[in-house]
Amino acid sequence: MPRRRASVAPPMRPPSLVRCRFAAAAICVWIGITAGAGCGGRNPGREPPPRTLFFPSGMLLDPRQEPGLPAKYLFVANGNNDLTYNTGTVVAIDLDRFFDAWSRRDEEDEDEDGIVHTFEVEPYCTDTACVRDVGSPVDDDAPCRRLALLPQVIECKEEPFITVAQRVGDFATLLTHSCEESDGTRCTQPRLWLPQRGDPSILYVNLTGDPSEPPALECGDGNALEFDPDDEDVREKALDDWEAAPGCTPRHRLTHRRNDTSLAPLPREPFNMVVSQSSRIAYVAHSDGVGLTLVDLDGIDDGSGVTSNRPAIIDIATVFLDPSGSTGGFGIAERPCDSFDAPPSITLRCKRPLVYAGFRYSRLLASFTVQGVPPPPPDRPRPNDPPDTTESQCAGPDDIGVPGKIDCDEKVRSQRLIFPGGLDPSSTGFRPILGDIAFADPAGDELLVLQTGPGALLKLDTHVGPDGEPLDSPSAPPLELCDEPSRMHLYQDGGQRYALVTCYRAALIYIVDLQSFRVLDSIVLGTGPYELEVDEPRKLLYVANNLEGSVTVIDLSRSRPTRFREIARIGLQEPFSR
Repeated sequence: MPRRRASVAPPMRPPSLVRCRFAAAAICVWIGITAGAGCGGRNPGREPPPRTLFFPSGMLLDPRQEPGLPAKYLFVANGNNDLTYNTGTVVAIDLDRFFDAWSRRDEEDEDEDGIVHTFEVEPYCTDTACVRDVGSPVDDDAPCRRLALLPQVIECKEEPFITVAQRVGDFATLLTHSCEESDGTRCTQPRLWLPQRGDPSILYVNLTGDPSEPPALECGDGNALEFDPDDEDVREKALDDWEAAPGCTPRHRLTHRRNDTSLAPLPREPFNMVVSQSSRIAYVAHSDGVGLTLVDLDGIDDGSGVTSNRPAIIDIATVFLDPSGSTGGFGIAERPCDSFDAPPSITLRCKRPLVYAGFRYSRLLASFTVQGVPPPPPDRPRPNDPPDTTESQCAGPDDIGVPGKIDCDEKVRSQRLIFPGGLDPSSTGFRPILGDIAFADPAGDELLVLQTGPGALLKLDTHVGPDGEPLDSPSAPPLELCDEPSRMHLYQDGGQRYALVTCYRAALIYIVDLQSFRVLDSIVLGTGPYELEVDEPRKLLYVANNLEGSVTVIDLSRSRPTRFREIARIGLQEPFSR
């Protein structure tokens, strides 16, 4: 029986039942009140449920885990897109507990690293696993049942598996991370990053602790609350403490250039954030407006040669403005650079990153590089300096524009516009045109561009030509996809390369073979599928169903009969009813 799909509005358009609350919250946002505080105090709306998924937008597997081993926790950002609650949240889902609740575990199912290679449904209720029939009530002791329209799929209420929760702001978007400390094999102190459209701001949360233990999320006055699923007294106390629990403090929100409220504010609608793989900077695309924001992950020089330990916005560049006046950006991809393989001349032998960014409402890409003005060595004066002057230094927060002080912040430079081809969107009206972009190979010679309207996957040849410039030209006809594809994740298995693409309105995910450049399969998901996260050790894919408040689990393993099929869902299937 085919799944019936509800006709729903995009998540940024709240239903009529919450329009009054939306208007009040919008006034607070307009005058600069940070999320988590309303006009005259905390937003008087309802407290967000700490152990629930509501408008899940960003996802990230625990970056503390050693590479090659399965992560125990999956972080999910809840966007609170209809403003039912007074703030959004970030929660940590215990994946081991989730799989143990419904799948059979035999010793032969695990290898020496503890990686499970089978996910068979437990046919009987045991001490740890139990799957009830379609429509049966579920509780914390038996949280799983068979999905009504697809009985071969298991759905489980999410509350028993959420072990940590932290308040954040409204309209959270995508989760990413930077590594602040490493022991050589794994990231011991990651930092989570979350752009928020409601403030607008860029939130950062420090993540500490052992990867086998519930994570400590720190972003201000206190850590996130932990809910022990095995101890009812501890769990109930945490729920009682939730209303008084602190949210993230303003110090953990980047809102102005150089963290100085007298300088330029962060533009509206921060959406996609990508951490550079070659330097300690990050790029933020804004889905509305002309700006692209650069973030220094280590902080800025205070003018005395000392770098602060607080990250800072260092540049807000006009990038997303096309000749017709359309604005807004979305996809970001940093070109891999190999100094031994004829890198683009503009990178100065890979000393500067070359970055591509996609417009949201125009069929254009922009490429740019990032360069800064390093401070001069203190023991080597400039040749043109008068003998009686002191050496110029980097400008601190109060020194911008002061003679003799240098703005050493990195800046966006050398912008150029690129036409990626694709299907003509002229008949689609005003709607998003381009989505995610990504380099398909480690050499940076092939760029994939997702076209949202009409749905298609584009391929560009980005080889470096004889003149030292990338070719940046279409290399294949557009591959037509579903309606409104926006997010894309690349995946490689056994030498085969795939693009996994979510289609928000069609409630589908498309599997694209990149070698043959054709669609292999499509999978029906929950309502409003959006963000994706690949679990390499388990050979699974997680997809956040934004409008349904659930996370779909898809099998990617070549050795299992359920390959490219949904096998389970975190969160019960519920219609978009708020």
